[in-house]
Amino acid sequence: MAATLTDLFIILLLLGAIGYGWYVSRKVQVLMGALKEMEPLVKEFSSAVDKTEDSVNQLKLNLEEPSQPAVEVDEEDEPMFSTRRQPAHKIPGARVVRNKQDLVRRFFETSRSESRA
Repeated sequence: MAATLTDLFIILLLLGAIGYGWYVSRKVQVLMGALKEMEPLVKEFSSAVDKTEDSVNQLKLNLEEPSQPAVEVDEEDEPMFSTRRQPAHKIPGARVVRNKQDLVRRFFETSRSESRA
């Protein structure tokens, strides 16, 4: 009697495993169908990413090596110097920040002063 119950229990577990395998297989087939439909979109996205990387690399090269036209200096022209400094143009409400620590410190100072007001 115990052997029969054990055999039935094992058969039920095997049927459950087979059923679950079939269920997972169907889900994977549906997923693969959806991925096939998305293939053109993924290829377009990939090519767009490649173009973007190329553009960024080209911009970096342009920043490192600016292409400025060569200026011809006439020997007759003499250099001109200004006797006065030009006044610095200050933007109202803007502060000069030298490094990241100053930026963070000013952020917290501003947030504290705004929270007190």
